[in-house]
Amino acid sequence: MKKVLKRALLLWVIGTALGGFFSTGIVNGADIDYTLYSQLLRFHTDGKVVEVDGVPCLKIILKKGQSISYFCRFVPYFDRDFKFYRQRIALINRLEFMAVVGATDNLSTNEASIYVPLDFSIRPQILPERLKNISTLPKFILINLDKQCLGLYENGILTRQFPIASGTKGTPARKFVIMSKEKDHFSKEYDNAWMPYALRLFAGYYLHAGILPGYAASHGCIRLIFENAVAVYNWAQVGTPGEIINGGSKKKEEQPPQEIQPQQEEQPPQEPQQEMQPPQEMQPPQEEQPPQEVKPESEPDQEKIPPAHGRGHSDRELFDPDF
Repeated sequence: MKKVLKRALLLWVIGTALGGFFSTGIVNGADIDYTLYSQLLRFHTDGKVVEVDGVPCLKIILKKGQSISYFCRFVPYFDRDFKFYRQRIALINRLEFMAVVGATDNLSTNEASIYVPLDFSIRPQILPERLKNISTLPKFILINLDKQCLGLYENGILTRQFPIASGTKGTPARKFVIMSKEKDHFSKEYDNAWMPYALRLFAGYYLHAGILPGYAASHGCIRLIFENAVAVYNWAQVGTPGEIINGGSKKKEEQPPQEIQPQQEEQPPQEPQQEMQPPQEMQPPQEEQPPQEVKPESEPDQEKIPPAHGRGHSDRELFDPDF
């Protein structure tokens, strides 16, 4: 009876291991979801896995007239939680998920490529997870202009982070306190422009809903994706402190993602191996031998010629969905 139970337990362990192996894969040394990876290969991509904000990603090329939201609807994997996946892709790219490539109106972007995470369980490493100097504050807002990201902290712990678009000519880096809240604010300086869910930071600078084209684009205010602006508006209170850090803003191309290289197991250094030769007896001097013919150099050993590499992702025939 014990042997039967042991065999059943062993089979269960092997089945679980094999199931995990086929549900996830390792591409270029990164743990990824193979189901998602295979679905993404249907789109325009170079197939290379790169690391963006600590997350393995695949670069996807969008066509003119497409957006993150449009693209996500053609990936069956995202049907599980469409809004969550769309938000995470927007965060990785600092891009409004409704922004259309090559559009002629305000809801447009020049970013024709996006990075899609291959493991959504990994939280993007954009802002510090903890800030000890604000651990006594119940709420705090950190805005990083270089990383185009905003973080909400509670007692020094990062709870949420959102992509932003700051001023094209710069946004002042300084400490602030939320001075007022207004759901429907209209600009007094720029043609009465609508600034929904506005939080006044200082002077004429606000945090409000707007378009994120993937780079700094405002007159100086901090823009958020609309639904993110609603979340921050409801979370913050008049008097909530915060700080804007880093004086300049950089587009994400200035810090290109790094390609993940295959992981190799560390091996201890090996001494050069030499064939052991048996000790040779001293031979008496031999008589001179007639000269021997010089043989041509032998052909290289076929076994030592490395095999040709298989087809990589670069020359894979990618299926382009008919959008």
